[in-house]
Amino acid sequence: MPRIIDLAKQLKVKRFIAFNFIPSGRGSDAVQLDLTAEEREQLLKQLFAANEGGSIEALSTAPQYARVSLESSGGVNVAPTHFYVGKASWDLKVLAEFIGGCGAGRLYCALQPNGDVSPCVFMPNLRIGNLRKQRFMDIWHHSQVLARLRDRVLLKGNCGKCEFKFICGGCRARALAYFNDILAPDPGCIHNSSIQNQLPSILTSGDNRNRSHGE
Repeated sequence: MPRIIDLAKQLKVKRFIAFNFIPSGRGSDAVQLDLTAEEREQLLKQLFAANEGGSIEALSTAPQYARVSLESSGGVNVAPTHFYVGKASWDLKVLAEFIGGCGAGRLYCALQPNGDVSPCVFMPNLRIGNLRKQRFMDIWHHSQVLARLRDRVLLKGNCGKCEFKFICGGCRARALAYFNDILAPDPGCIHNSSIQNQLPSILTSGDNRNRSHGE
């Protein structure tokens, strides 16, 4: 990753974003290649360090990046979303707690070619409505799945207890992929590393692309 960032700097790239791997869709075929929590933590720290000097913005869609930004800077910097990292002023901290971390069903959702709506592009089989049958705003305001995603008090395990849950909250698509539960802990976080040996049969049972979920 440092070599890729060095190349980006040489090419005068202004912003580099490392997308968080999600074992869904065809990604479920490569689940064994997923980073461990420790490897992801190291990667996020490398990305944050790359911002020093201001020649490039190095960011990540992993919601843990907001926590890493705070911890690595001694509380000076925070990343409200994967589009920005900056000084942790009062305003920016409030913004981070309002829109920070996983945005699935909170800040965005995904539309499928057949009209199906899902909370995130990495949750293609979690269907919460269909635009051919319902108005989008009705789905957005009345989906029980989205209501659960928006209430981080409901998060389970260490994600629910974590002091950073309002700026991070863990990746809900990863929780769904690994535990078939949108509120489960995100095993990609260093604070959840103890559950690495409890990961379910997705690691060995093959394709999980055909699961279907409704309201």
